[in-house]
Amino acid sequence: MSAPDLNGRRLATTSLRSLIAAARIRAAAVLLCSTAFVASCKDTNAPPGPPYLAIVTDLTTWPGAAAPTRVSYRVRELSGTIGIDRRLRITPTDTVIISVPPASYLIEAVDLPANCIPRNGTDRGIVLGPDDNTGLVRYSITCRGLLSIAALTDGWDADNSFIYRVRNENGGEWTGVVPANDTIVLNDVSSGALEIQLAGIAPNCQAINDGGSRLSVDLDPIGGAALVFRIACSAQARRPRILSLVSGYSFGSSIFTFRVIDPDSDLDGYVWDITDCLGNSILPEKRERTRRGLRGGRGALSDTLTVVGAFEVGLSSAEVANACTEVRVFDSQANISEIVTHRIGSATGFAPSVRFFNARLEGTLLVRSILEASDPEQDIVGHFVAVRLRDGALGGQPDGTPDLGIMDPLGYLGTSVVDIPTTGRIKWDDVYAVIVYLIDKNGNVLRVEDSDVFR
Repeated sequence: MSAPDLNGRRLATTSLRSLIAAARIRAAAVLLCSTAFVASCKDTNAPPGPPYLAIVTDLTTWPGAAAPTRVSYRVRELSGTIGIDRRLRITPTDTVIISVPPASYLIEAVDLPANCIPRNGTDRGIVLGPDDNTGLVRYSITCRGLLSIAALTDGWDADNSFIYRVRNENGGEWTGVVPANDTIVLNDVSSGALEIQLAGIAPNCQAINDGGSRLSVDLDPIGGAALVFRIACSAQARRPRILSLVSGYSFGSSIFTFRVIDPDSDLDGYVWDITDCLGNSILPEKRERTRRGLRGGRGALSDTLTVVGAFEVGLSSAEVANACTEVRVFDSQANISEIVTHRIGSATGFAPSVRFFNARLEGTLLVRSILEASDPEQDIVGHFVAVRLRDGALGGQPDGTPDLGIMDPLGYLGTSVVDIPTTGRIKWDDVYAVIVYLIDKNGNVLRVEDSDVFR
């Protein structure tokens, strides 16, 4: 096959098949070859010499998405004085190498399908001087489906498939089946605001991803939206069950208490989040947090537990005014409870009050805290204790911010604060402050901190 070259000569092309067969085809300017054999592609009988321009294509295709069998590039000399303006059409697995005069060049990926997106755009610039041998331009192109839906599923008695329903704001609807641990791609849905719902989830399974079983997306006309549902399944007779949850917010901290029962007495931990009450996290990092260790202390071999917990969040009270605390519990066999939520600010009655709080170092052995707290309705459930420590005291890399360690992950019932030993991992001079979080039965909360442990 021949075509006019960049300077009015004739160009010859050779395929990978002819290269492997060692067929000698005289080339005036262009060689097509497999990227694995670029070094062996030069025809020593070809009259043109360096500089050469090589264009490499890395094509990635989403499962189920359409991919082009050919990609096209336009090569132009920028000044316009040499008159080079040529289109090259190759298979995505090939590299194109052309001999060009020294100059500045603009390379453009052209005529790509709308769902195929080059990383960092379609245009590349390169300058080739008289002393250069080969200039390389690389395109990483991803061909995406308009909308992909994945259902990642694990656990006990897991579902095999689910029903999806996609709706747009004009009443259009698309339904189908997505197998467990698989991805389906929809290329016939409309762009714009879409709601995607996953149905047919068995009673022992639930969607634990952000947003739960109902997600939304504003779909760009070129597509590329990928939604992932995470489905966790439990052995129905063995899964924990949360009996109650109340929560509140005080001075940038989420404080909560829940009561949970587990048939096998092997509770392991819980997952906590603050959401918009529709399952979407509003935390700064948009990621739920996990706390383990419920099997120790008073949690050992217990089938029913009252847990008091707290997390430093940093959001303002206004930002969580209409939000919800969300909790799910898991046991040592990966059975999880249903997700339970409580609206922050819905507590009734009066919050606990503290008349006196002092945390003080006792020599180098421990920090002893005295807390005198009361509640008008005498319904304080318990408290949670955290310790602000020297940056890096907990073993991580120092990041310029004091560490925050916790005592018992179960929290404590009542108001008697335990001593904090300073002869083990934590040393006496690591301790900057002690924080106590109080909560009553209705979700009224209070946070107190003593940042001077030397008096």
